[in-house]
Amino acid sequence: MKHLLVGLLVVMGLVGGLYVKMERQRREQTRQAVLALQARQAINLVWGTSRWEIKTADIGVEYDAQAVLTLDENRLTEKIASISAQINVPAKEPEVGIKSGKVEVSLGENGQEVDERELLQRVRQNLLRSDEAQVEIPVRKLLPQITAGQAGLLKLRAEKSVGKSITIKSGRDSWKIEPEQVITWLEADGWKRLEIERWVATLAQGIDRLPQNAHFRYVNGRVEEFAPAENGVVVKQGELVNLLVSHLVNLEKDGQKEVMVEIPTITAEPAIKTDQVNTLGIKELIGKGESNFSGSIPNRVFNIKKAAANMNGGLVAPGEIFSFNKYVGDISAAGGYKQAYIIKEGRTILGDGGGVCQVSTTLFRAILAAGLPIEERTAHAYRVHFYEEDSQPGFDATIFTPDVDFKFKNDTPAYILVQTTVDEAKSKLTFELYGTSDGRKVEISKARVWNVTPPPPALYQDDPSILSGQVRQVDWAAWGAKVAFDWKVTRGDEVLQERTFYSNYRPWQAVYLRGTK
Repeated sequence: MKHLLVGLLVVMGLVGGLYVKMERQRREQTRQAVLALQARQAINLVWGTSRWEIKTADIGVEYDAQAVLTLDENRLTEKIASISAQINVPAKEPEVGIKSGKVEVSLGENGQEVDERELLQRVRQNLLRSDEAQVEIPVRKLLPQITAGQAGLLKLRAEKSVGKSITIKSGRDSWKIEPEQVITWLEADGWKRLEIERWVATLAQGIDRLPQNAHFRYVNGRVEEFAPAENGVVVKQGELVNLLVSHLVNLEKDGQKEVMVEIPTITAEPAIKTDQVNTLGIKELIGKGESNFSGSIPNRVFNIKKAAANMNGGLVAPGEIFSFNKYVGDISAAGGYKQAYIIKEGRTILGDGGGVCQVSTTLFRAILAAGLPIEERTAHAYRVHFYEEDSQPGFDATIFTPDVDFKFKNDTPAYILVQTTVDEAKSKLTFELYGTSDGRKVEISKARVWNVTPPPPALYQDDPSILSGQVRQVDWAAWGAKVAFDWKVTRGDEVLQERTFYSNYRPWQAVYLRGTK
């Protein structure tokens, strides 16, 4: 019994030792596998003779001590989408056209598309291999939706459309839809309604006219009209599309050659009509703002006058939020503005509408004086000397359509009339706001200025387009500063508005171009 027990202990010792040895070997194999996987720098993808590489670092590949893979699925999906875009080709449908008076049908072509879901799975599997095998990109064939038989039917239908047209009218204007256009709307089982809708939407852009509110001015204590109200016109697009489809079907069936269609429209009435002048509540001056633009170049003055004219006579309804960008219109050459200096992408450059911020700044001052809620205001990137000619720093408001706007709300019970005056002789812009005073009082503190910093040293850049020896200044230095002022609006014992306006002006570098030509 004693010998048997000793023998059993020996056997157990041998088995235990073998287990420990095997466990060590397993751990070492796992460690070696992890090291091999971690050594991989990239995954290689192939399709035909084309090759792509995805770096493992770019998709966040990591392995833990047990060789468990983690990666950034979103980044991998983006990489695969980028590769797919270089391979994917949509199927080309047969097209019907008219050439030399005859209908022709072009042959369709097959397309191709990466199976991105399958490719994602293949990449994941490949990342668990240490031999860096290439990944074959799975690409499937795309067939045209229109078959050869359907293409033949399209040709027969198109031949029936030759010599037929639709004329549409709106008032004295008319447009003719030629057969070449009609056959592009054909599809295998009817008409391409979406294409017709797009065509109608484009047509409507040239017909639709927004209603114009009556414009007024306040003169010697009374309101006078200076621009009458005008009705607008809007095309009933859905109804016109239905009419066109109906007539296209009929033209295809019968022998009629031409159809006349009256464009259905609705009249859009203005919100403010001329006869409402006495019900608007415009009784007195409730706010005024001024600024000086002396030293402005002619184009800047032109833009100031144009933007101010667009604001002049505007009416803001009770509860309405006024958007400067909406009223000022399209700030571009197409919108009638000229080039003057603007702040864009960290530089002062010539751009359409330079000077319009003089107008938004002046309106900001009028709104402060009127005590109306300011919904959106952004200070300029640096201190502009025009805005400190007759004012403390910090009383400016920049705009940059369509992203940066100046907005205020009319929280009074009456309409507010916006009136502008440009005095070129005195280089003075004035905003006057007329409405009904509700007894509110405004307190504005003096501006607090701190952290004043000098501009960086001037920057000189070589320019091969300028003659050697010539220097041209394209940006101007300005001191940086932080500015704040307090604004409080009360009515009796009630506080309506109380806020501090902050401006953080960057120190601005002068930039010179040095000729090397």
